Amino acid sequence: MTKKSGKSGFLDGLLRKNTVFVSGLVIAPVVVVANTLSRALTLIIAFSLITFVTLMVSSFIPRKIVYSIRIILYSLIGSLVYIPVAMLLSERNSSETAGIGIFLPLLITNSLIISQSELRFLKKEKGIMLFDVIFYILGFDAAVLIIAFFREILAYGQLGGNIIGVPLTFYAFALPFGGFLLLGFVSALFRRIMSMIYGGKEE
Repeated sequence: MTKKSGKSGFLDGLLRKNTVFVSGLVIAPVVVVANTLSRALTLIIAFSLITFVTLMVSSFIPRKIVYSIRIILYSLIGSLVYIPVAMLLSERNSSETAGIGIFLPLLITNSLIISQSELRFLKKEKGIMLFDVIFYILGFDAAVLIIAFFREILAYGQLGGNIIGVPLTFYAFALPFGGFLLLGFVSALFRRIMSMIYGGKEE
């Protein structure tokens, strides 16, 4: 790792390698679930807690264990973490949590846990890994909030449940189809901005 990449590495998950906008990972929950800020917040809490706790606990699994077994163990740990998280969310807002449906338990097998854990996170010292994981999670959270912000305005003419008087709304943006379109546009714009900042170069 060069001096330059060492300084900017923590920003990878937030900017240059943003989980959603750049890497194109974990997009299904975003386009299906995140059509209001309220639902986006529920998704963010679930994703952040499940991913962070699972990765931190998984970091103690010996690397000498066969790869396929390690992946199974990561999923098992995620399943155990999911139970209290789901209970917490149901206590907070049972109807909102129920509305997320199957996409809530599917977070157990999100790419940060199943693939990035082996490719990136678990190769690092625990202290460095901690910050790296946090920034990747923040990158996902920021992407969810941005998409939900625009979808709630465009689809419902409201923000945070409050009517803001948008003259023309398009309910299609509340549907997965509209979510994909908006995500594609925002991702292209985001990548263009990152290219202008970093010159399209990987460190």
